[in-house]
Amino acid sequence: MTYNVASQESGSERVAMSLLAAGIMFVAGYTVVRVGFAQATASDPNVQVNVVPHQAELWTGAFSEN
Repeated sequence: MTYNVASQESGSERVAMSLLAAGIMFVAGYTVVRVGFAQATASDPNVQVNVVPHQAELWTGAFSEN
């Protein structure tokens, strides 16, 4: 038994569906990576965080009246 499909997808429909699928995959992948990074940094207590202040912050005490 054979089935004939009456509707065919045009080239523009295929492009639109491909872009939609690529967009969904990008958002899903980005979310997975962000969640992975958030869990990796939050779960390791031995990580030393060194924060260097902005250059302007280094001069705050230089011009004080004290």
